[in-house]
Amino acid sequence: MTDGKSVSIVNFKTLTLVSIFAGFFHIPFHEFGHVMGFWMTGHRAAMSYARAWPIPDGPEPFLGVLGGPLFPMILAVVSVLMIYRRCNLSVFYPLAIVGSFDRLAHYLIGRLPSDEATLANTMEWEPHTFKYIFLAVELLLLSLVALSSLRNRINFKKAALIVLIPILCFCVLSGLGLFVVEQFVFPEQFRIQFGHIRLLL
Repeated sequence: MTDGKSVSIVNFKTLTLVSIFAGFFHIPFHEFGHVMGFWMTGHRAAMSYARAWPIPDGPEPFLGVLGGPLFPMILAVVSVLMIYRRCNLSVFYPLAIVGSFDRLAHYLIGRLPSDEATLANTMEWEPHTFKYIFLAVELLLLSLVALSSLRNRINFKKAALIVLIPILCFCVLSGLGLFVVEQFVFPEQFRIQFGHIRLLL
């Protein structure tokens, strides 16, 4: 496959549209993973844009906590498999990258998310154990994405755009979801999650 042919296997208009969609809906997808875990363990649950909680409020089951990080990771794994089958790369590249960036975004700013801390506490493991597990999986998936660009003979400039567009969309649109949708559509949940933080509009 020549580099000229790489133009036809990755449509950047489609990739950008999927990146926008994935960037905005990634956090609710994570929260829906929590809800599914609650349901599977027999707990009623509700969710806002950026928070899920059992009904009635109380201790969260292990699977309910695990479901949040696990759902995007499963999406990323499936997407990477589809990439290696060369199936609709313009769709599965952004899904793989955004799904693999879920926990990594927290780790890059030195934050241990509450899901990882709760899971480790439940198992009576060292607090950062699940951080290392999720980090290893996400780095592996991102490495496979990078290797796939070599396999598909996509030049460096296009490969960089394939990674940067989804990450940029995730950072911008998840911020929009958190500080606009969550703050003004679900103000009580925003207060619980973020306390005194307010976006100045």
